[in-house]
Amino acid sequence: MKNRLIILILAGMISFPLFGQEEESSSKGGQSRESAAVDPTAAQWSYQFAYEGFYNYEDDQLEDGSTRPAGDQGFFQFRLVAPVPKTDKIPLTILPRLTIRVKQNSAGDWGIGGSDLFILGIINQWASGRWGIGPQINFPSQEGFGNRNWGLGFAAAVTQRAIDDKLFLALLFQQAWTKVNKETQATSLVINPVIVYQIGKGWYVGNGDFVIRYNWQNGGWFFPLGLRLGKAWIRPNNTINAYLEWAKSAAWPGWEGPVASHSLRINFQFQIPVKF
Repeated sequence: MKNRLIILILAGMISFPLFGQEEESSSKGGQSRESAAVDPTAAQWSYQFAYEGFYNYEDDQLEDGSTRPAGDQGFFQFRLVAPVPKTDKIPLTILPRLTIRVKQNSAGDWGIGGSDLFILGIINQWASGRWGIGPQINFPSQEGFGNRNWGLGFAAAVTQRAIDDKLFLALLFQQAWTKVNKETQATSLVINPVIVYQIGKGWYVGNGDFVIRYNWQNGGWFFPLGLRLGKAWIRPNNTINAYLEWAKSAAWPGWEGPVASHSLRINFQFQIPVKF
């Protein structure tokens, strides 16, 4: 049932024309195409394919004396953003984002896990930034690949551009609640600060998928450290964006889950700006 639902959502979003969108030299508010390429709140179709892996896990001892468990060996990720621009009938720009992950767990098996859909509504937009909020749905994972229950919560984002669009800053939040042993329980709070600087000619550097997590059950924190190098090829009607990202775990006070000492991500995106 859950797999059929994911397929139906994916098919419905992809059914919009891929190449029928008209582009503008910059999005609303004067944002450059280079900046929009690294902006998760930009109004553009985005088809992302990524692989993350090459993990090496910490095996230190937890407070109860047990050895810290190893985590997944890697995952393939497909992420689709299907924007619905603001019109006279729609009072705000809506950005549905579907993420589907096929993971290889610690036993070496492959399955679907860690997939979600959130629908970000851009509440306000100014000359150099925007903010929005919306609902999030976490899909049940296959057995052995994560939480087997549905999750419901919210996602929020605020962005700011500076230095003639060379510097892009963003802060994203995700929080959901799910059933654990028949009781409603908060999942880990996800805080994702983003810092990207445009080097020139489409090249950029950033802090990567810098996902800070907080576990509400035991008060544990997880802090990563990452470096992303990418390039956006700006074409008349679309953008090709690719990057390579290295990351490591910087600190994990009280965190009881797996901790990867380092990882590597390879990413490819095809983006189509939406004309307002």
